[in-house]
Amino acid sequence: MAQEIELKLALTHSGLGRTAILERLADITELAGTTPRRRWLANTYFDTPEHALERAKMALRLRRSGEDADTTGPLRQTLKTSGESHGGLHSRGEWEWALPDGQTDLDLDGLRGLPPLQALEEGPREHLLGALAPTFSTDFERHAWQLELTETQDGQTAGVGVEMALDLGHVKAAGRETHIREIELELTGGDDLSAEQREGVLWALAESLASRLALRPADASKARRGAALRDGEWHEKTLDTTDTNALLAAAIDALDAHADRQQQDDMRWHDHALAAFSALASRLAASQHPGHVHAVALTEALSESREQGTSDSWMTAAFGQHSLSLLAALRSRGQ
Repeated sequence: MAQEIELKLALTHSGLGRTAILERLADITELAGTTPRRRWLANTYFDTPEHALERAKMALRLRRSGEDADTTGPLRQTLKTSGESHGGLHSRGEWEWALPDGQTDLDLDGLRGLPPLQALEEGPREHLLGALAPTFSTDFERHAWQLELTETQDGQTAGVGVEMALDLGHVKAAGRETHIREIELELTGGDDLSAEQREGVLWALAESLASRLALRPADASKARRGAALRDGEWHEKTLDTTDTNALLAAAIDALDAHADRQQQDDMRWHDHALAAFSALASRLAASQHPGHVHAVALTEALSESREQGTSDSWMTAAFGQHSLSLLAALRSRGQ
């Protein structure tokens, strides 16, 4: 099993096309001298009619990759389990393997032997395996950079591997679809450093990206977005005003929902994010937390867009920069 640590960032400037995005990324110091690898990824997700995997916070997919959408390369099967998620930073379990050439169906035997399935009793396990069927798809073009960044610890410089992926495409389910426009940063090395230092490398790179692109931290995986699209609904998180991390998670989740549900729900999710950031700003002000100034800026940006009757005027580079600064402040103070 591999343990992923990644940071997800949603691009909020819908007017930028692929070429313009790549041109802006080329100006970032950390990407200098590196050429991204371009691949097309076609993914089909599976679950039972009762959404047993989703309820267990697992995602099962078959992925085909190639140079373009007409690729006929071999399939890879992946099972992911949900772990912790804080402000767009994810840690979760993942098992992945290639299927034999020519196989187009799930490898049920391989799936059966994995720890999450072995934890079930034989009867429920076999019932689940027999009920799996396609439920939604995510098809996108990926530009991937393999980076070797540096971090200093005790006067010594250490390398930290980071894979950066720009994904542009669509999620499709039940005759509906929504856009994929996101950047994922995943740690691939630097095990000699502390977890805090390794994660700090991701945040530093994210701040460089935010200097060139309008973006924001995102928590919703492609699988979760596909399930919400399939069901035609997005469940809101309760605002726990005593927990700063819960408020931040609720705000990010609401902006994820707003991106996919605005046409159906108008300003509902925008206003839920506004309420979460407002409560967070009040909470941080009461404790004189340095992140207060950033929470206020985010609240004001959403409030101004509400007053103007627009749903997207807050989608600026400054919004993304304040979001990342807020996350860094919360992390450094152990909030």
